[in-house]
Amino acid sequence: MDLLPTEEQEEIVATVRAQLERDFDLHQLAAHDGSASVVDRDLWRRCAELGWFGLGLTEALGGVGYTLAEEALLFEQLGAHATPGPFLATVLGARLAALSGHAELTSSILDGSAIVALAEPHGDAEATAGEHVQGTFRVTDHGDADLVLVMAGDDASLVDADHVTAEPIRSLDQLVPIAVGTLSGPPVRCHLEGAASLWQRATVLVAAELAGIARATAEQSTQYAKDREQFGQPIGAFQAVKHRCADMAVRAEAATTLVRYAALAVLDGLPDASFHAHSARAVAANAAVTNAHTNVQNHGGIGFTWEHTAHRYVTRAQVRSRTLGDVRSHLAELLEQPAP
Repeated sequence: MDLLPTEEQEEIVATVRAQLERDFDLHQLAAHDGSASVVDRDLWRRCAELGWFGLGLTEALGGVGYTLAEEALLFEQLGAHATPGPFLATVLGARLAALSGHAELTSSILDGSAIVALAEPHGDAEATAGEHVQGTFRVTDHGDADLVLVMAGDDASLVDADHVTAEPIRSLDQLVPIAVGTLSGPPVRCHLEGAASLWQRATVLVAAELAGIARATAEQSTQYAKDREQFGQPIGAFQAVKHRCADMAVRAEAATTLVRYAALAVLDGLPDASFHAHSARAVAANAAVTNAHTNVQNHGGIGFTWEHTAHRYVTRAQVRSRTLGDVRSHLAELLEQPAP
């Protein structure tokens, strides 16, 4: 199986990368640290105009007409640039609305006029999603949201953000606003029972973002090892640094390859698709967290400063590795799946 992107996919990646480098520079976004909303409406609509939110939706459902494979490439780039914003909730929310037959709601999400936050069970609290939503939820990017995508158990629902009261809490990642609230029967705009396909898709997309973090930190360390000189030679010439960079590259490659295979397995409906999705998520989380930490170490004193972007990957990796489950929960799911 050829896991390398096609020429058309490479063009998509190049377009996404250029947009992110221009509009989502981390040094500029630092001004939004700790804010309830980190992406303004105009910027969000520009992302919508590029078709990012409906990239994997068929044209019949109002999307661009690509697949999960292209969506995974998009999320790799979002991870590589530590991009803030409710991209995951928006992509999944648009698919939920489209599959539920709510064309107008789908259109408002795809054109960027409706921003979607993500709600998932908080801690060990009991929570349900469906025609009736109830429980204690952790809500990400709630500040400026119009809708909230609630994912709990095997179900998923979209509710109006006006009916969700959540209290902001301090987030480990200053560019990922988090709040905690109790939902009890807010009006449900649409829901999808037995949303296994949506959960599979979410697992792959979060894994793709984590793989992007792993690859970006490996590249950032490698470049610094080439540029930074000590004792008259690049620090990459020293075994300690060289071996760490090599290990980072191996972890990033393993995560990326597993994510791309998992995307194709889910796309093709293979019987072991869930196995590969959970595998990719667990490996990518480990790669992202480990590489982000090692990246700070490789940069020495400058890597520990607030001005450098290395710490952004550390906190983003920690937050994303705990989005819609964590390593333990995905490993537990993995053990229940039939081996390929």
